[in-house]
Amino acid sequence: MSSKFILVAILIFLLTACTQQIQYNKQLVKADSLMLAHPDSTLQILNNIATGQFTTKADKAYYALLLTQARDKNYIKQTNDSLIRIAINYFDSVNDTPKQARSYYNWGNIYRDRGEYHTAINRYLTALTYLSRCENNELKSVLYSNLGYLYYVQNLNAEADSIYHQAELLALQQKDTVGFCYALTQQGMINLEKGEAYHSKAERQILQALSLGKSYSDKTVLEPIYVSLSTLYNLIPDTLKALEYSRLSYSIREDTIHCYRTFLMLGNAYFLNAKYDSASVFLHKVFTADRFYDTKANACMLLSEIAQLRGDKDSAFFYEKKRAVYLDSASTYLQGYTTIDRVIPNEQNKDWSFHEHYSYIVYGILCLLITIGTFCIHRLWRKNKQHLAEKKEWEDKLQVGITTLRQNAKELAEQQQQKLQLQDEVNQLVTKKRAYNKEDYKTSPLYVKVSRIAKELVKTDTKENLNEEEWTQFIALTNAGWNEIISYLNENYNLSAEEIQICCLYLAKVPVKHIGHFVKGQVRSTIQSKSKDILLKIEAPQNILLKNALFLLAEKLEDNKLYAL
Repeated sequence: MSSKFILVAILIFLLTACTQQIQYNKQLVKADSLMLAHPDSTLQILNNIATGQFTTKADKAYYALLLTQARDKNYIKQTNDSLIRIAINYFDSVNDTPKQARSYYNWGNIYRDRGEYHTAINRYLTALTYLSRCENNELKSVLYSNLGYLYYVQNLNAEADSIYHQAELLALQQKDTVGFCYALTQQGMINLEKGEAYHSKAERQILQALSLGKSYSDKTVLEPIYVSLSTLYNLIPDTLKALEYSRLSYSIREDTIHCYRTFLMLGNAYFLNAKYDSASVFLHKVFTADRFYDTKANACMLLSEIAQLRGDKDSAFFYEKKRAVYLDSASTYLQGYTTIDRVIPNEQNKDWSFHEHYSYIVYGILCLLITIGTFCIHRLWRKNKQHLAEKKEWEDKLQVGITTLRQNAKELAEQQQQKLQLQDEVNQLVTKKRAYNKEDYKTSPLYVKVSRIAKELVKTDTKENLNEEEWTQFIALTNAGWNEIISYLNENYNLSAEEIQICCLYLAKVPVKHIGHFVKGQVRSTIQSKSKDILLKIEAPQNILLKNALFLLAEKLEDNKLYAL
């Protein structure tokens, strides 16, 4: 009778332990309560928490989720998902639906920042599935906005329109002015792309968003609305209104230096109003961007048209060539994205099937553990008195061993940290030195002179060349700027002075047809013959150009330096 009573008591205890509510660290709960209204304060609190105080997996997972979310809300770009995976793994294992939704949403934000849009959409859809089982309208609103935007930029307008319509209804229900304006504006842009028959509907939607946005205290909500109206009136067309809203968009931007698409929009508006000087000013600002290849290509097209209108055929041809280059770059940059209208449903089904299968496994393991635990606890209870003394002695010895191991581990960790710090400092110094050498080489008067002569040879013949002293200096500069490649060639392959000069000119990216001008006025066929001789001497692979062989050798020398560190 007593054995049955004990077994029943143990089972009740285990089931209670499995279903009880988790008590999270109070600092984390406080940080979470400030997340929506004061994300900067939340981030400060989280950064000041010593993570060593977290003793449970629940607190570690909760901290990982909050820190990832706080960074995102403070506009800190994140591309490493190792932190959020801690939260994903834990909340999946305990089936905490609200935190699963938050975790998958923030995981999607990381893939969004990486530019991996199809994976980001997959994570957002998973989060949306979890949100269908719990109430979190704030999260659902931002999720709709992000999901709709990613559909829109991938030209999946039907999916984007459906999501923005749901966002509009949710914003109306929650009396969310910002969300309502954004959803209306984006639906207007989608209708704008459907064609002329939908222009009037698009105008009504965007003007409705403008009317609501003007009554809102934060005027930054108007900036995307002004952009949409400028785009609309460029198509209708109403050039004066397009220019008016372009100016309004630019006037309320906080960042007026890096708004490259706004520069293009203003340049286009001025162009349509025949204000070519103003258009040129804003269009040239686009070229300061690092990427934005499609934006640069459009700017080149407008500048080419301006040049044609002014009768400047050379400039028009120049901008057309640049436009072709930027279009190629834009095409290359976009090739990495998968066609997500086929990939997303498959990945979502795989992901959801995995989690469903994973849940069954967890339930099965849990039942097995309960059975095994009940059996083991019963046996341990019967033998408890017999082994109590032995257990105490074993625990004492184990504690001494653990203390010793912790001390040793701490010392090893400190030594490893010092070693890593020293290695980082050495790597930084080597990197700075290499960067300085490369910069000195490209900005040196001799490099500039060689480049200038090469460009002049494209248009006309010139007698200007390097004298003997300049050649000596230019070889030394090339050696320093290209990882001591000249020293390596001299030491290992015993190249002649002319062969060294040819190598220097290839590294300076002088076209092969002009190299002969610098090397005793030799003809192109002679240079090509000498290039083949050099390739044989340095034992380069077959069917490779000398300039490519030299660039590969320079990279190899650079890698050898880093490996030597």
